[in-house]
Amino acid sequence: MKTYKQFQEGLKTKLAIGGLMSLPFVMQKIKDKFDPVGNKRKEFQDALKKKYEKKSGTEGQGYFD
Repeated sequence: MKTYKQFQEGLKTKLAIGGLMSLPFVMQKIKDKFDPVGNKRKEFQDALKKKYEKKSGTEGQGYFD
C-alpha cells in the first residue's frame, strides 16, 4: 500500500506529464488566435488563389492548394 507521500508524488508526476503533453495544443490555439501577420498572409494567399483559379478555370478543383 502506498503512503500518502508516495501518492502525492505520483499525482504530481502525472499532472506534470499531462501538462507537458498538452502544451503543443495550447500553443497552437494561442498562435491561431493572436497571429495577425499569419492571418493577413493567409487572407492574401487565398485572394491570389481565387484570382488565379478564376483565370485558369480550375475553380473548386484544389489545383492551387
